[in-house]
Amino acid sequence: MSPAAAKISVVIPVCNCELTIAQCLDSVVCQDYPNYELLVVDDGSTDRTVDICQTYPNIKMIRVTNGGPSRARNIGIKMATGEILAFTDGDCIAEPNWLSELTRGFDRPRVAGVGGDQKSPHDETVFGRRVQDVLKLLGVVTYYTQTISVMTETPHNPSCNAAYLKSVLAEVGGFDENLWPGEDVDLDIRIRLKGYKLIYNPDAVVRHYRPKTYGGFSRMMRRYGASAWQLFGRYGFFRVLQYEPIILIMGLILGTSMILWSPWSAMLLFIPWLILYFWFLAKTGGVTASVHAVILFALIFVNWNWGFFTGYRYRPWGMSQDL
Repeated sequence: MSPAAAKISVVIPVCNCELTIAQCLDSVVCQDYPNYELLVVDDGSTDRTVDICQTYPNIKMIRVTNGGPSRARNIGIKMATGEILAFTDGDCIAEPNWLSELTRGFDRPRVAGVGGDQKSPHDETVFGRRVQDVLKLLGVVTYYTQTISVMTETPHNPSCNAAYLKSVLAEVGGFDENLWPGEDVDLDIRIRLKGYKLIYNPDAVVRHYRPKTYGGFSRMMRRYGASAWQLFGRYGFFRVLQYEPIILIMGLILGTSMILWSPWSAMLLFIPWLILYFWFLAKTGGVTASVHAVILFALIFVNWNWGFFTGYRYRPWGMSQDL
């Protein structure tokens, strides 16, 4: 199979995406790739998402009861007719050459999946752009967003911007329906354990809307932390991020001991935050942006660990109400 000639099935799971779904679909139906189909799997929306999707005549619309995005993607995989399955989300806008760039990575041997970069939409809020900037700066740890400027092998591509060979998805059993978020990390681990490779192509771009408030961002981080607990239980220390809770516990023990020995040593706890501020300042070049970056990082630190250490209460979806 020549990747450039392969049929691609684009699968988009949606649930209550009425504010962004039209922009998402407009971007996908205008792709410059000549041979693709678009499947939208509605995961029990209660807003106008379905009505908006049904105004697009060439979309295969699949409606299911709410069961989470992993189940929705798996249903889309079963209904798809393409040799390559490309995934994005209802709050993403794909660049016109998105599919063409994704196919480029499949030219290499043993490649099962290709992903790309995430940027802010042109009409993103100021807060959303700040979230994007912080996620980008921290991408070296999570691989959720990356700063690499060349096509290269990667351990993970997030499901908002990823494509896989359908045959490989069938071989590994698709997405784990008991995970969300983290289902894409789990999928990539299982694919790589089979001896396949994943490629990151920075020219395959989607523009991803981010949470609009501190509260929404905090809930998102708690969900990611809770799913990280589940992944740790399955795979152990498989990435740098999995060591962070242990470092946190050791730091708390050391910090508490220092304060008990000398209360004035509590001032030393501010040093890491000052270092972080100046690091962000060097990256962003702005005082206000750096302050907001530190605040967002603090929210990540607190809420991700909160989610991780309460991960035993994890549910695949809807868990933001009780974490």
